[in-house]
Amino acid sequence: MDFLGSIKKDSKAILTLSLPNLQFTIIEIINQPDSAKVISFFDKIEDKIGTDAFVDLFPVILTDRDPCFNDFNGICFSKNTGEERCKLFYCDPYVSNQKPNVENINKQLRKFFPKGKSVDKYSSKDVREKNFTLLDIPLRSLDSYTPKQAFIKVFNEELFNELFK
Repeated sequence: MDFLGSIKKDSKAILTLSLPNLQFTIIEIINQPDSAKVISFFDKIEDKIGTDAFVDLFPVILTDRDPCFNDFNGICFSKNTGEERCKLFYCDPYVSNQKPNVENINKQLRKFFPKGKSVDKYSSKDVREKNFTLLDIPLRSLDSYTPKQAFIKVFNEELFNELFK
């Protein structure tokens, strides 16, 4: 999990959450990001797909020490059941190679959201369209499957559709 770097004056940020083995990424634009909005992002996913599917998809989350990710309990524990829904680990400061998949995804996202340019002009719909584009690119690392196809093969199409409902 990470925020795609944005310019300082931006009021919005793009949150990336990925399943590294599948190169599968969920991105969402968040206005005035803070820890409560990050928790809300996870709660919405859990509400859409259910706690069991959430636990299967995201057993471990690796991220940096962005202040928006500091509410460990809010991220790791279900508001619905109170039970642990994931484990959260933080990378060491300035050691981006501890989360290379996230850095690679961010590099791919730069095709749509150039470094040094504001993301404030983008809507949730715009970001969702870019997310679908990213998920539909065949990858050599996935034997020429797209991340969407790989996700559906490992999980199922119904879960994919629930995630993006």
